[in-house]
Amino acid sequence: MSKENLKDLIIGLVFILAEVLIFQHLSILGTTPDLLLVYLLWLATKRNRFNLIILAAVLSFVQDAFFDYWGLNMFAKTLVCFMGYNFIERNKEGRLLIWQIFAIVATAALFHNLIFLGLSSFLEIYATSFKPTIFVLGSSLYTALVGSILFVFKGN
Repeated sequence: MSKENLKDLIIGLVFILAEVLIFQHLSILGTTPDLLLVYLLWLATKRNRFNLIILAAVLSFVQDAFFDYWGLNMFAKTLVCFMGYNFIERNKEGRLLIWQIFAIVATAALFHNLIFLGLSSFLEIYATSFKPTIFVLGSSLYTALVGSILFVFKGN
């Protein structure tokens, strides 16, 4: 394992811990942002597809272990990273505006949440007191808002 991959893995674990320890307590209407997805989208601009998919699988499996979803996030995030890599690769050269970042993160989060919801409906994880529309739209918009804020604070 190279130093870059190890560094990316450690930073990804920090994002997962921040999500578990902080953002689970900052829910809005039961939705929480997916910081790991934002990190993986940023990582798509820096790494090649193979490294991105391997890191997405490993980190999202760790995330699944914390949230007891066992494989749902891993499949959804890996698939979103695989499908969205070419789009992100083409658009990484230009300087994107804040609304473009919001739109990209919201779209990726929407696809991730739809895949996650589709998989979880087969497994009936959310059989009681779950509102799929709020989960899909609310979590996507919340993730996009947090991703946009992180983009603003990231600087150059």
